[in-house]
Amino acid sequence: GTPLPEPTRAFLEAPRGDALAQLTQTWLTSPDFDELRQLPGLQAEGDWKNDPLRTRRVLLRFLQNIPPRTWWSLNAFIAALKQQHPDFQRPTGEYDSWYLKETATGEFLRGFEHWDEVDGALIRYMLTGPMHALGLIDLAAPDKDSPPTAFRWSGWASALLNAAPPKLGDESGRVFVRSDGRVMVPRTAPRTVRYQIARFCRWDEPKGEEFRYRLTPSSLARAREQGLRVGHLITLMAKHSDGIPPNVTKALKEWEAQGAEARVAQVSILRVSAPEILQALRESKAQRFLGDILGPTNVIVKPGAEEKVLAALVEMGYLGEMVGEG
Repeated sequence: GTPLPEPTRAFLEAPRGDALAQLTQTWLTSPDFDELRQLPGLQAEGDWKNDPLRTRRVLLRFLQNIPPRTWWSLNAFIAALKQQHPDFQRPTGEYDSWYLKETATGEFLRGFEHWDEVDGALIRYMLTGPMHALGLIDLAAPDKDSPPTAFRWSGWASALLNAAPPKLGDESGRVFVRSDGRVMVPRTAPRTVRYQIARFCRWDEPKGEEFRYRLTPSSLARAREQGLRVGHLITLMAKHSDGIPPNVTKALKEWEAQGAEARVAQVSILRVSAPEILQALRESKAQRFLGDILGPTNVIVKPGAEEKVLAALVEMGYLGEMVGEG
């Protein structure tokens, strides 16, 4: 659903430690956040019910047996649960009524023989997914391209599990605005700033400790539909960066006044050997398939009309072909 403005603002403006503690407690107590139905590669079907809150609490109880700051094999932990508490998320031991389909094969993973693909995968996902993202769990792998093989409680875990905010650094990172319209926002920038910039920009892939965005006409139009003004973005970036390139400020103001002033598009272009051929085509019934004239022998062909234009040329006595076809 749509975020509620006031709670969202309060969350973004809260100190980082307080916000993380709040987020963790929300996850810990939520009956609606269902990790099982978020497992990558699986799709739940039917109206069966599971209890994600109970499962979360059971798993946390097992994890409490791991000493603080001690690395533990992920595979060994999963294997131990399978051997000692295989029904940790199925209190009745029912393995046939949950319809979970493997999206790659279409196979329904029913029965205890699929414990590793369902229950084991859930444990792995919870540790390497939500618990790691919330800062509860540290992960280790043989190298940067390999999946995690070990885990441990993080230095923040005790505080977060007890609703106490951990001590985190302040949010003093500066935004960097490039002359090509890209905006780099470090993770240490204020969350309110990152949130607002993201509303004006197209999101690019983050890199390392940096979120990356790009100013585009469509992203600015979307922001305007939400009641946001370009002037607010300029003020925001000026305050939280070491300066906005003048050409970016000019482009933003021009867009607000006139909209997009340039577009890049993929089109089909017809090139003929003589101006007379193009002129004859423009005077024929095929004229409706033509777009902008690019020169005496070049014209844009409207999308999907390429074959119709070639057929019209044949009727006029000229053979043509699509480039790349035999």
